Amino acid sequence: MTPVGAAIEITVGTDLVRGVGFAGSGRGTLLFVHDLGADLDQFGTLPEVLAAAGFDTVAIDLPDHGLSGGDALPLARCAPVVGDIVSAVVAASDVHVVGLVTSGRIGTVATALGRDQSVAAHLVINPVLDDDIARTAKRVHAVRLVVHGDDPSIVGTETQRYFSYLIGEKLLMFNAAIAGPAAVAALPTVRAHIELFFTRYLQ
Repeated sequence: MTPVGAAIEITVGTDLVRGVGFAGSGRGTLLFVHDLGADLDQFGTLPEVLAAAGFDTVAIDLPDHGLSGGDALPLARCAPVVGDIVSAVVAASDVHVVGLVTSGRIGTVATALGRDQSVAAHLVINPVLDDDIARTAKRVHAVRLVVHGDDPSIVGTETQRYFSYLIGEKLLMFNAAIAGPAAVAALPTVRAHIELFFTRYLQ
């Protein structure tokens, strides 16, 4: 796959999507897609940690975010763009499927991506159900692990709304220490569940 810490570029339509890749030991490929208004740093060291566990990891900046230039990307356009990025990573990695890692509202657009779109398993950290996308997007069956923290009251509302919207096999895990996606790398128990999830379903 990619050398450790290698800069990567993916052409998606007229956009040049930039990011970084970390080489694992062939346990599968994981693609990290941050929330709108954030960048790939949102995941902290989780891509490196999972690469050390054996997974090839690719963290990208969406158009008009972080390292990527281009026009601002409305949320409604994210589904095809993320799908195109998945296709490009699959082609470049010589794999048939990837594991997808998302956060926030991007978790809603990613519900349109499943095995037929080369996403074998989907990890969602602190998801937010976007009502506009939810009303119009096509949901597909996929295996998903929803991880959330911050506050038990949020898990009982926003995360539950998202979890209820999903179709297909799904798991929900709460850990109060997850203040955001970057916090996951420092939580051994959560990391172990994530590693087990991708080991089981990234085939």
